[in-house]
Amino acid sequence: TKLADRTAALEAAARAAPHPPPPSSPAPESKARPGTPQRAQRQPASKDAESVPTDALSALRLDLASTQQSRAALTLQVATLTTSRTTLLAQTTRNTAQITTLTSQIASLTRKIADRDSELREKARLVQNVQDEMVALSLQLNMAEQRAEKLARENEELVKRWMERVGREAEEMNRDSRW
Repeated sequence: TKLADRTAALEAAARAAPHPPPPSSPAPESKARPGTPQRAQRQPASKDAESVPTDALSALRLDLASTQQSRAALTLQVATLTTSRTTLLAQTTRNTAQITTLTSQIASLTRKIADRDSELREKARLVQNVQDEMVALSLQLNMAEQRAEKLARENEELVKRWMERVGREAEEMNRDSRW
């Protein structure tokens, strides 16, 4: 923008100033009279008119130099930014691949956790069933032991009563036979 402003200002100044022929262009020789030097043929211009184009030319050269410096600095900045952009794009690509990998790992681990949770619930249910079965078997065992003890007592009583009866019958037979 600065360069455009300067260029516009210089063009406006150049339009306002009278345009003398450029000093580097040779004067046509067809107009020259023989024997008169070319300097005499030219109309001497005022010093102010000569200094304006020279000042404008030097200002243009200064602007061109500063523009070249700005261009070089901007080119360097563009190269730096391009390198930075390339580095960031590569890093973004790596990060995207890493995110994809980590996302799939998270999904896999989540499935494993869900499987382990259901497995643990099933194992807990099985443990509870085994404990319930053990309690039921323990109760049955206790009842069977109590029944066995009761039957053993009844058996002992029966044997005792039978022995007493047999003993009485033997004594009665002995008495009847008078032994």
